[in-house]
Amino acid sequence: MDWSAYAHEQGLGREVGENLVRARQLSRSPHLTTGDLLRALVRDTRHAGAACATLGLTPERVEPPLEELAVTPEPLVLQGPTELSGPLAAVILHVQDEGNLLGVQSSGSLLLALLPDRQDAVAGSTDPLDSPGHGELALEMLGIHRLRLRAAVLEAIAKSHPDTRDWDTRAENFLRLSRFHMAYPYPGETEPPSALSEADEEAARLPAIAAHYLHASPEDLKWLDNALYDERKKWFVVRLVRLTESVPPALLEPLICAAINEQDPSRNRHFVDAAVRGVGLAPVHERLLWYMRNGVDAEKSGAMRALYWCPPPDVDSVKETARGMLDAFQRETDLDVRRTALSRLALIDWRAMDQGLRTRLAEVLHVAASHPDVYIRHRADAIRVELRGVLS
Repeated sequence: MDWSAYAHEQGLGREVGENLVRARQLSRSPHLTTGDLLRALVRDTRHAGAACATLGLTPERVEPPLEELAVTPEPLVLQGPTELSGPLAAVILHVQDEGNLLGVQSSGSLLLALLPDRQDAVAGSTDPLDSPGHGELALEMLGIHRLRLRAAVLEAIAKSHPDTRDWDTRAENFLRLSRFHMAYPYPGETEPPSALSEADEEAARLPAIAAHYLHASPEDLKWLDNALYDERKKWFVVRLVRLTESVPPALLEPLICAAINEQDPSRNRHFVDAAVRGVGLAPVHERLLWYMRNGVDAEKSGAMRALYWCPPPDVDSVKETARGMLDAFQRETDLDVRRTALSRLALIDWRAMDQGLRTRLAEVLHVAASHPDVYIRHRADAIRVELRGVLS
């Protein structure tokens, strides 16, 4: 196969094609694997190679674990190019997403795709596309984990696309120009044309801004904190969090508040996901539960909406979440709080709850059945029908 032409056809760019060609030249099997790709990337002359050098990944260092892993072949895909192993096919599927996130398609995005986010991986999966490849396993054997790899790639790109502007200028230009902005459009704004060179240049500077974020000073953190309470600038900050998968302790609370204060029940997910990627599920879930119980009315509703994207980390948290939402409906008087609580109670698996909580739900539904608000009455009736035979 002409790997350079394949990369071009897939819209992956010249640097990806060159590394696939090099991987084929270095390959020791009839199928191209992620191990072959790692061999190519440590010899890359651009962003991926610079990141590998920073991490101490040399051809001599990666070869022993790859040799050790070679005794078990990478699984093959049944569809698509037969020359690709399953794990490498998954890398190819995700490399463009990594490039879009970085703001520039380069060999760095190929290196990041080699060590994917397995946060939602299914244990024991037999799908070859979900199986870790030799390249991923070798990096882990060498102690190179995802956050270190991301930081090294960001620093490498930052050297070729530097940025020294103040935070206000960075944020304003990003929000004004970036094609990759998560929250377009704002009233009166339109997404810029895809060929706008100024937007492309701004996007390419994102890694430099993210690298600055990773080394934020107290003064930087103060600006970032304030920005998370601004309706526009918060989208710039959450992009940096998502790009780095890192949340400084000083920004965790403002990031959670941004999720709570976002009125769009779909867009609040950006802030929840960013916080979870940065510090893990349990701390984020705990803070959202706190706001659900102790915040002002708007914070209580916002926290319950945000909890939709932050599943309880364990069985005890499931029950605590259910208990908190029952309390919210029974004790609060704000209509939005009670509506939100009832809509979230509908999403809980009550078959797995204990009898005490199911009894409380029955009491809530009885009160809701005669509530003057039509939404509450309708929602309660739907829950009652769904749980027929479960509630006593």
